[in-house]
Amino acid sequence: MNRIEFSFARPPLTARTQERFLKQSFHIKLVTLILALLFWTLCVAQLACAEEKDWHYWQKLYNINQANKSSLPEERFQWQIRPVQIKELDVTAILPDYPHVKVSDYRGYSKELCLTCHDGIAEAGPGHPRSFGCTVCHGGDGNATTDTEAHSSLIYDPSIKNDRGNPSSLNVVAKSCGQLYCHAGHTNPDKNHIQRVKKSMMGTLAGIFSGLRFQWGGQIEKTARYGVTSIADEDGNIPYTEGALDRLAPLGHFPLRNSPATPQSSSKTGHIADSLLQEKCTQCHLDSTGSGSHGFRSQGCAACHVDYEADGLYKGDDPTQSRTKRGKPAFHKIKALPRAGVCVQCHQTYALSKNTPEINGFENSESSEPAPPESVVQEETSLEIKPVTSIFRVNTPIKEAGEGKLDIHFQKGFDCIDCHTQFDIMGDGNIYSKQYQAVEIRCETCHGDNKNPALTAPILDPASNAIRLSRHYKNGKNSVGDRLALTAKNQMMSNVKEEDGNIVVYEKKSGRRHIAPQINKNWAHAIPGHSQKLECTACHSQWTPQCQGCHTDLDQSLTTPENHSSAFWGSSQFKMKLTPPALMIGPRGKVAPVLSQPLRKATFLDEQGTPLPAINAQGLQSGSYLQWGFSNPESRSGSNLAYAMNPHSVRRQVRSCVDCHLNPQTLGLGDGDFSLGKNPSGREDRMKAIDHTAEIAQQSDHSPTAKVTMKGKILAGTNQPDARPFNQREINRILKVGNCLPCHDQYNDPIFQNMGKSYKFESTIDHQNLRKRILEQAPSTP
Repeated sequence: MNRIEFSFARPPLTARTQERFLKQSFHIKLVTLILALLFWTLCVAQLACAEEKDWHYWQKLYNINQANKSSLPEERFQWQIRPVQIKELDVTAILPDYPHVKVSDYRGYSKELCLTCHDGIAEAGPGHPRSFGCTVCHGGDGNATTDTEAHSSLIYDPSIKNDRGNPSSLNVVAKSCGQLYCHAGHTNPDKNHIQRVKKSMMGTLAGIFSGLRFQWGGQIEKTARYGVTSIADEDGNIPYTEGALDRLAPLGHFPLRNSPATPQSSSKTGHIADSLLQEKCTQCHLDSTGSGSHGFRSQGCAACHVDYEADGLYKGDDPTQSRTKRGKPAFHKIKALPRAGVCVQCHQTYALSKNTPEINGFENSESSEPAPPESVVQEETSLEIKPVTSIFRVNTPIKEAGEGKLDIHFQKGFDCIDCHTQFDIMGDGNIYSKQYQAVEIRCETCHGDNKNPALTAPILDPASNAIRLSRHYKNGKNSVGDRLALTAKNQMMSNVKEEDGNIVVYEKKSGRRHIAPQINKNWAHAIPGHSQKLECTACHSQWTPQCQGCHTDLDQSLTTPENHSSAFWGSSQFKMKLTPPALMIGPRGKVAPVLSQPLRKATFLDEQGTPLPAINAQGLQSGSYLQWGFSNPESRSGSNLAYAMNPHSVRRQVRSCVDCHLNPQTLGLGDGDFSLGKNPSGREDRMKAIDHTAEIAQQSDHSPTAKVTMKGKILAGTNQPDARPFNQREINRILKVGNCLPCHDQYNDPIFQNMGKSYKFESTIDHQNLRKRILEQAPSTP
């Protein structure tokens, strides 16, 4: 049988076909390589993920980190061979004030395994020792060794993304710090910190909310209606006469667009102010986190009592904590005494008063407060005001544009907490509308008044709060029998005491000792018209801050990254300028400095960028919301604010007499020149503004910064009860004293002790002859 063979000859490939074949082969190889790399990456990620949940991994990582940090070969070797093992922590602590309460009873764990993974984590502090364990504060399963099981019941605010480490948010604090016998549930209400903080000004923001809502016409009364959340005072002790309230409702949400995304805890409102408050102003609420632009912080209790570095990175030894993710506390430490850098994240104007490395660079949070050298601890400093016998000359508060003198207290080394008490900061258990109602300290608390030294009282109870609080101080520990200064609310200042006839102030963290001068020893404070009618800050403040960083422009053509259903109010920038203090009648009935604030006019743009129409009560358009100036319910300007404040710029040197009695800017008349008529009623007095912008626009013939006219017509609105600019009678009285200053320019001049009697003498022939004789004897000007 013949075999038939077949042969197939491949036709020769053309150059074009060869090129196509090579390209296809290359693409196949490339796709195969990419798939292989992707498969390898997924496998590595899966293995890494599985490894991260294994406690062996974290202990090995901790050992490696410690070995790398060691400079001694033998120590490094010991870390390298250190075995990994399950670590038990004995929960043996009992509560100091309640010997029958075991910490282990709170969660039911007498032993915990948390340190098996969190090896190297720092002890929280003396008040929360390691024997407390972890779960009493953080929750979780103390017997578990995997991430999922151990953290399944962790206590944290779920609204804060990617952060499960803070159990002190006000939203969940009742499960942690607010447990019975911890910082709540005591018969002594002062120790119930959680209830107090929730009702504090930082906890409610009632002052901020009520201020803007009143100025923009969102509510008819100056008293607060709303807080961040619903809160009620149910302790049965509400001092209504001091401005306390029984409850606050939650601030509503203004729906800028057709969106159902209104939180269930709130309600829809009909006022645009609530949109600005919700989107911008709540950033300084105690339960908000730091933005990072002005520093990092946490929520709730940790907002003040846990330190963050300027870069927001973790610096401790816990291997499970990222060292590259911002927004982490520097160390796992709780500090009873917060640093001032935390305060000025929100109270940013006072960063100018306390211009220290701690605020600008942040202190090291790892160690406890550094002990000053012995010579420094024992050092006494005095703020004593020396008698002045020479003529007072004009004092220029601002050395250069944007440069001001430090407040004398900050210059001496004081922190915010050295003056402000726990009740000022954390609340006294009452709900207040305004800041001035909540603050209990006064200058007189330490310095006395023109007649008497600072008021003191002895400690009689061994369980006194003043004794308990002083345990955290470097020096100045209190004991029964010590006489402590009393605040305006009759509470003891735990770091201000009477010693050897002096009033002594101890810095809480450093222990430095200062002698507080008593003003009753100095005749400069003996002028009746000053001591009875002026706050100390009216004369002693060197400058007031002018914040230019807040924006009231709403553009609905833009959207925020977080919520595309809301409009964009613009970013906030911290721009600050210092200005000489103007004065007004403050809410306590005394003359006080005025917050220097530029006009706050609002612009509202629709989705096409066009200003929204302003519709009046008749349904007709009365203008457009382009640089719109609101009016408050008193028919005063909602854009031009008159707000009495303490600018924290106190110095020994005071402003000159002329600077108050002959300065239109100080009187609230704005920048300009005035001419005084012969009629003592002031009807012929005239004021010419330097800035003619409003006059040219035919809007006003007054200075843009004026709070009141020469005839006492109030231009600016105020949201503080009983506060107002000067009236015409007061302006005339102040200017009348200016007539006397060319001759009577010293505080100890007897004419100031009884101005009524002095004015009667001024109109007599004897005074005219005396004045003529003095002028004739004065040297002539060449």
